Amino acid sequence: MKIQYKGIDFEVKFYHQPYEPEVRYYSDGSGYPGCAESVELEEITHKGTSFLEFFDEEIEEIEEIIIESLHEY
Repeated sequence: MKIQYKGIDFEVKFYHQPYEPEVRYYSDGSGYPGCAESVELEEITHKGTSFLEFFDEEIEEIEEIIIESLHEY
């Protein structure tokens, strides 16, 4: 997927965990607490060069951009 961060286009590879709703009770009496949506960034490149190691403090911000982009589709 391509994203734009600070005016630069990056190609990103990531793992996406979609939102899963809470289930209070299954028929057997058990339940499931649910799961929040999340993204784990695996790779970020620009023109074939990896920049993942340069984005230590910005990873959460980039992951939010990815989630927002997924919701646009």
